Amino acid sequence: MEYAHNHEYFMRQAIIEAGKAIEKDEVPVGAVIVYEGRIIARAHNQRELLNDPTAHAEMIAITQAAAYLENWRLTGTTIYVTLGALCNAPGR
Repeated sequence: MEYAHNHEYFMRQAIIEAGKAIEKDEVPVGAVIVYEGRIIARAHNQRELLNDPTAHAEMIAITQAAAYLENWRLTGTTIYVTLGALCNAPGR
């Protein structure tokens, strides 16, 4: 199924990734990267799980996309990222 111009679909996929972060007690941020109408990378925050301050959804997805394209330049890609918000979460 082709979703090349369906921004809402891709954003919903990022929201699904954010839901995975919530399930792991992470800040609810999800990201997907699209190339030529297809999702080539998807990730959610994993900072707590990996004990890594750089394990943000965007960074993980960018690394996946670069591996997929075999190029650090992500020309022609689009990234969709949610904005996480926490209420009553001390220490975050």
